[in-house]
Amino acid sequence: MLIYAAIEDAIIARIQAASDGNALGYRLAQIGSYGGEFDDETFFTQFRKFPAVWVTVGGSKPKRVGSHSWLLAPTIAVMVGTRNVRGERQTRHGTVNEPGSYQILEDVRNLLVGQTLGLALAPLAVGNDRTLFNTRQGAEARSVLAAEFLTSFTYQPPAPDAVAEDLNLIGLNYYLRPGDEIADAVDTVTLAA
Repeated sequence: MLIYAAIEDAIIARIQAASDGNALGYRLAQIGSYGGEFDDETFFTQFRKFPAVWVTVGGSKPKRVGSHSWLLAPTIAVMVGTRNVRGERQTRHGTVNEPGSYQILEDVRNLLVGQTLGLALAPLAVGNDRTLFNTRQGAEARSVLAAEFLTSFTYQPPAPDAVAEDLNLIGLNYYLRPGDEIADAVDTVTLAA
C-alpha cells in the first residue's frame, strides 16, 4: 500500500471513529479526502454537508540517510469546515448545539498529535494553522480552517531484483455529482497477460 494513502486513510478512519462513537460530543456530516473542492466556484453555494473534515497528505523533500534510504517528512493538512445561519462569528465559536470550527480543529488536533496511526512513522506533531475561508453566503456564514501535522518515515526502494506483482485488473468509479460519495458508474478493465 502507498504510504501517503495509508496515512490519509488512517487519519480519516480515526476521525470517523471518534465521530461515530460520539467521542467528540457531536457528529461530523462529512469526513473524507480533500479533492480540490474549494477550487470549485459553486462549492459554498451547493455544498451542504457541514460540519466537515477533509484530509490530504503531501509535500516532502527527501533527505538521504543511507546509501539506499531517504527520510521523507510529508506535511498532512486537515481542513475543518462549519456553517451557521447566526453569523460568521458563530461558525468559528459555535453555538449550544453546533460546534464551531475552532472546536473541531482543536478536537482533531487532540485526536492526532502523538499518533503513529499503526504505521511505521514518527508520531504526528503540530504544524501551522491557517484560515482558509470566513465568508457569508446569503443567510449562512461558513468557516474553513486548516491544521498541518508533521511526521517522517524512512523510505527504502525495493531491491532491484524484486519482482512486482502482475497488474491484471483496473477498477474505475465515476462520481458525477459534486459532494456525492456514491459512484454513478463503475468500469472494470481486465488487462491481457
